Amino acid sequence: MMAEPRIDVATMRRALSTAEAVMALNPPESPMAEGYRLFRVSGGDVAWMDLPANSGAYAVFGSHPRCDVKFAPGDDVCVRHLVATCCNLGDGSFGLRLMDLQTSIPFFVDDDVPRRSIVVSGPLLVRIGKHVVGGLPVGSRAASKVLQVSSCGMSEPPRALESVSAKADVDAAPPPLPVPVPSPTEGITTSHRFARGEISHITSVRPVSHIEEMIASRAKSGYVRLTLQSSERSAAVELPQHALDDGVLLGRADNCLDRGLRAVLSTHISRTHLLLLRDGAEIMALDLCSTNGTRYGGQKVRRVMIPAEGLALTLGPELTLIWHPQT
Repeated sequence: MMAEPRIDVATMRRALSTAEAVMALNPPESPMAEGYRLFRVSGGDVAWMDLPANSGAYAVFGSHPRCDVKFAPGDDVCVRHLVATCCNLGDGSFGLRLMDLQTSIPFFVDDDVPRRSIVVSGPLLVRIGKHVVGGLPVGSRAASKVLQVSSCGMSEPPRALESVSAKADVDAAPPPLPVPVPSPTEGITTSHRFARGEISHITSVRPVSHIEEMIASRAKSGYVRLTLQSSERSAAVELPQHALDDGVLLGRADNCLDRGLRAVLSTHISRTHLLLLRDGAEIMALDLCSTNGTRYGGQKVRRVMIPAEGLALTLGPELTLIWHPQT
């Protein structure tokens, strides 16, 4: 894992000046009432997109041609590297959430602390490999106060995710659940000054987890049930509901230890295909600019809100994800 940033803070701030100059010459065609203008700077090259708040929009950063904000392919970024979403904060304002998609390359702000998932109010500037990624808030509701959250829309301390083996006997009592040691930065809010004299506040939150890390031995209170089904195989999965606050990543993983999942998650889906994420009362399925797409009701979709009665999604050409009704 890359433990130190590859560019310094002075270079990061110069990249911000470059981005602001370029974007000032390219105002939005339809100005946003509120949201974030996201950008990526690689050397002198700038790419950007507008992310409206309260629209369900999100952005995928990576080197894959389908990504919303693209990096040039290289050893310092992954095919699908980050997801950015606007989120509603507890005080009625909105902020930006930035999530690493379980890559080997963390991102850094200006304090050289490696991070995986953050919520920010105000402007944002981070370093990823030799690149700079940022966001400038637009609108009267853009937050300027210190965040009192540990995850989007939440006010409680971060909780460790539960993780147990799927091999346990369903008739036996469930084994004790190991608790991962949290990062020293989780739940801590720090203040930074990036742009326009504004002070930004960044809270580190628990990172996205991969689906096989979350398999439970059997259904119980506080869990949701999924079935992944191909033409020949299927696997049932139980996820702790609170894991959805941090994000659950579904995709092809070469190091997946569970044989049932490894057989179902075939080469027809992307390594990082779908993100299951809760924001407030809504649970969303976000397609991560996958190669073969996600379909709902026969139509290719990018984002689907999962209702209490459940649904079925098709990932790639043949894999079906069944989200069972909540009981």
